[in-house]
Amino acid sequence: QAVEIYRPVKAYGNYCFQGEDVEKGVFMDLTKSQICKAAKGLFNEKGYQAVSMRQIAAAAGISLGTLTYHYAHKQDLMGAIMDSTIKTFPATAPQDIGGLCLLLKQLLESIADSPFYFNDPSIYRSVPQLQTQNYANVGHLFELFETALKDMAMNGLFVPELTDMRIHQLTMVLMLSHTGWSQYNSSRSHQQAISLEEMLAAQWAVLYPYLTPKRKK
Repeated sequence: QAVEIYRPVKAYGNYCFQGEDVEKGVFMDLTKSQICKAAKGLFNEKGYQAVSMRQIAAAAGISLGTLTYHYAHKQDLMGAIMDSTIKTFPATAPQDIGGLCLLLKQLLESIADSPFYFNDPSIYRSVPQLQTQNYANVGHLFELFETALKDMAMNGLFVPELTDMRIHQLTMVLMLSHTGWSQYNSSRSHQQAISLEEMLAAQWAVLYPYLTPKRKK
């Protein structure tokens, strides 16, 4: 519920709210967002295993007690980051070439935003809770891509030779290419890294032969 403009302004970090009756939940959401942003930056810079809760609290500009109030353990915070990332993806598969392109680009962008998530498999091996969550997230994305390709093949956007088995194989290639791209770039200089645009073009080079002649124009 919006707060009346006549009441005094309340400041919270970089955010300002008008009125003294701002919901406590608003502040809590902002704090959680602030924490996740700080944690993600540190994880990308130092790696998940090397970052302590105290470092995250300092980077977020809050006390350690405030941090543990929201996230009792580092794996809880990591789980929240994973959850917020997967929620940005569509719930249903795209039905056209433009939608598939956007989905491929979105996954590349999410990897570029959080490379630590893909470059350190020990995160998941060491914490069963995160491994389970990661399996579920990867499963959702795999299903999105595979369903999109199947639906587009049924709608005549791909040639008949694109069977269900070939679609499954293409989906595996697309999914693995994302993590491979991240891991390749993590070991290269900025000048040697493959750009997002180059990677997206490479993925379409794999899909292009299966487009119908009309769709290739």
